[in-house]
Amino acid sequence: MKNDREKWNQRYADESTDIPAPDTFLVQHSNLLKSGRALDLACGRGGNAIFLAEVGYAVDAIDISDIALSRLKVYADQRGLNIRRIIADLDYFTLPTACYELVAVFYFFSEPLLSSIKDALKRDGLLFYATYNKRHTSVQPGFNPDYLVAPEALGRYFSDFEILINEPEAGEERNISRLVGRRRNIS
Repeated sequence: MKNDREKWNQRYADESTDIPAPDTFLVQHSNLLKSGRALDLACGRGGNAIFLAEVGYAVDAIDISDIALSRLKVYADQRGLNIRRIIADLDYFTLPTACYELVAVFYFFSEPLLSSIKDALKRDGLLFYATYNKRHTSVQPGFNPDYLVAPEALGRYFSDFEILINEPEAGEERNISRLVGRRRNIS
């Protein structure tokens, strides 16, 4: 965990301190957003968390980088936003069950975490998921393939959801897979 935290802290220390923009996929489909509790997994500096809080969600923002979350605190405090920051390594952190109306996961993929992501949603909760697919190695050859999904896989992983939007090969290089789904069944 320490090596991962150091890696991500270094990345965020080197980045701009400007307020990060939310992902365009989330903004483009903001008509689906309501309110309630939201979870932003691997939130980085929190552009999506800020956006979700601004449209009325109480947001839990989880990331391994304390530097990224410190910057998010500054943004949130300046705007009076309801964002709770949680420093955690998602390989070891237990997500709460049936707690969120919305879960957002952008550019983080861990197959072992997928069932926990599903379980974190309440019935009828929305999942926004966008991540790099296997085509990404043509854009960034050194990218670890363990963190890439097959282009059609998000739809298969969430086949028990009502799929509202499924874009298995998005982006100019078709190296991004995106999905919006609604959780229907809770066992």
